[in-house]
Amino acid sequence: MDLPFMTAWLDDLLDPKSFNDYCVNGLCVEANDKVTKIVTGVSLRDQLIDAAIAEKADCIIVHHPNGFWKGESQLPVGKFGERLRKLMNNGVSVFGFHLPLDAHREIGNNAVIAKNLGLNPVHEFAYDGGMRGIGVIAEWNTPATREEFLDCLDTAFEHGVQNKFFFGPEQIKRVAICSGGCSAANVKEAMEMNCDAYVTGSLKEDIPILCEENGINLVSCGHHRTEIFGVSALAAKIQAELNIPSKFVDFDNPI
Repeated sequence: MDLPFMTAWLDDLLDPKSFNDYCVNGLCVEANDKVTKIVTGVSLRDQLIDAAIAEKADCIIVHHPNGFWKGESQLPVGKFGERLRKLMNNGVSVFGFHLPLDAHREIGNNAVIAKNLGLNPVHEFAYDGGMRGIGVIAEWNTPATREEFLDCLDTAFEHGVQNKFFFGPEQIKRVAICSGGCSAANVKEAMEMNCDAYVTGSLKEDIPILCEENGINLVSCGHHRTEIFGVSALAAKIQAELNIPSKFVDFDNPI
């Protein structure tokens, strides 16, 4: 497949223009004019690039386009220059999609987490990234106990729950899900929308205090570990719909 067609297909699917993001969304490195094999991963890193080269892939798609965040110099020197040379010398192009891969209603991190938990999406929230909500609010038909809630999370996440704060309702039916980092503003927004619990990735220092003082149930399962789902689902969708061999490769990051 021609690289411009792949670029247009991804832009049409993920709609990056709807988000005011912290990084480039779309084509970051143009190292080939074709796409014949794809590797996806959470973050652009040496191990992932080496894995793509070993797989003889000519395209990488990541959720975290490290090196292309706003504020980074992007001059082709030092470690960034070394990485670019390796990509260009091996003909491996790179796409990055950050908030679009959190928010997508079919293959986004939060949609897939809700599905894996057996929840039915009912609303979006967390509009701080643009015109579309990044997070998902979803419900069970029947409320779960806290213990049942934790059992579901342990099933959905390979490494289970990292932190849990239970200061809210004993019965949990309506759950807010926002992968990656957790902001106090988004937690407050979810509670104002009558959620019984909040599921996220990583925490800042103020979040446990917020939960205790406002009667909130919240669990964190790891920033990286809540963001494996979008790039994995994207690889499966590309292979099914475009017939391009695509493989999700994970290098765990415990935070």
